[in-house]
Amino acid sequence: MSGIDELKAFFTRMPVAFYRTSTTGELVAANPALANILGFETVEEMMDQLRTVETIYMDPGQRADWLERIATEGVIHDFDVHLSRPDGRSIWVRDSARAIKDENGEIQYYEGSLIDVTDKFEAEKDKDDFIATVSHELRNPLAAMLGLGQELADHYDTFTDEERREMAQMIARQADDASWLIEDLLVAYRDNLSQVSVSVQEFDVTKEIERVLEVVDYPIDIKILQGSSRIKADPRRTRQILRNLVSNAMRYGGEVIQVSIDKAGDRREVKVQDSGKPIPDYDVERIFRAYERGRGVPHSASVGLGLNVARRLARLMDGDLTYRHESDWSEFVLSLPSA
Repeated sequence: MSGIDELKAFFTRMPVAFYRTSTTGELVAANPALANILGFETVEEMMDQLRTVETIYMDPGQRADWLERIATEGVIHDFDVHLSRPDGRSIWVRDSARAIKDENGEIQYYEGSLIDVTDKFEAEKDKDDFIATVSHELRNPLAAMLGLGQELADHYDTFTDEERREMAQMIARQADDASWLIEDLLVAYRDNLSQVSVSVQEFDVTKEIERVLEVVDYPIDIKILQGSSRIKADPRRTRQILRNLVSNAMRYGGEVIQVSIDKAGDRREVKVQDSGKPIPDYDVERIFRAYERGRGVPHSASVGLGLNVARRLARLMDGDLTYRHESDWSEFVLSLPSA
C-alpha cells in the first residue's frame, strides 16, 4: 500500500469526524465519522445530499461568526455549533478548523474536525432549567411566608384573633409546600433508594389523605369503595406520594377531583381521580420520568419530580404507582399492601 493509500485508510478509520469544505461551503471531503455525527448512513449519501454546510446550521448567525473568525485568525478552536440532522434531530458539535491558503495568502479551503457535545449541552440546559424551576417554586411560598410574617410582626394588634389564626394557617400551608418540595429533591437525588428512610407500620390511609387535603383549598371528596382502609407502609412517605398525586391532579387534571380507596386482592388501591382527558398511551411512561412535565398546560414552572418520586417511594414500600383511564376518570393508582 502506498503512502497516499495508507493516509486515506487512516482518514477513513479515525473515530474523529474530519471534513474539508470550499470557501463557499461545499463539502469537498469527509470521513465516515462525520457522516455518523450528521446522521447519514454513508459518506456518499452525505456528499450527495449535503450541498453546503450552511444548510445544516440551526442559527445562520453562527456560520457568519465562524467565517469571520477564521478569516481574521486563520484558525478556530472549540467553536460550539448547533446543527440540524436530516432526521429532524438537532445536535451540538465542537468545531476546530483552519484555513488552508496558497502562496499568495488566499484561502483555498477549510479543514477541520467535529466532536459531538450534545449530551454536555443538554445536561447544562437541564441543570439551568432545574435551578430556574426550583427557584421559582420555592420563591412563591417563601415570599408568602415572609410577607405574612412581616405583616403580623408590624401590625399584630390591628388584627383580630380570627385574622391572626388565618394568617398563621396560611404561613403553615406555604411552609408545608416548601418542605415537601425539598423532600422530593432529596429523594430524587438519591440513586440508591436504600438511603431513603422508610418506617413501615399499619395505619389508616384515610387519615393521611385527610391530612393532605386539609391544606388544599379545593373541593376533593374521599370515597371508601369496599373493605378496610388500613395498609402497611410508611405514613409519612405515603402522605408524600398522595400530596404529589393531588397536586398533579390540580395542576394538570380536570375540574372534578376525588380520592377513592378500593380493595384489590391483598392490596389496597388509593386512586387520585380527575375528570380530565386521558393521557395518551405513548406519554404514560414519560410522565413518570424525572423532570418531565405535562404537555400543553400553562404550568411550565413545575419541577417535574412529583410522579417520579411518588413511584419510587411506592415501590420502595412494596407497592406501585400506575396510571389508567376508566369510566371517564383519569386516575393515578397507588397500590400498597393491606394491613
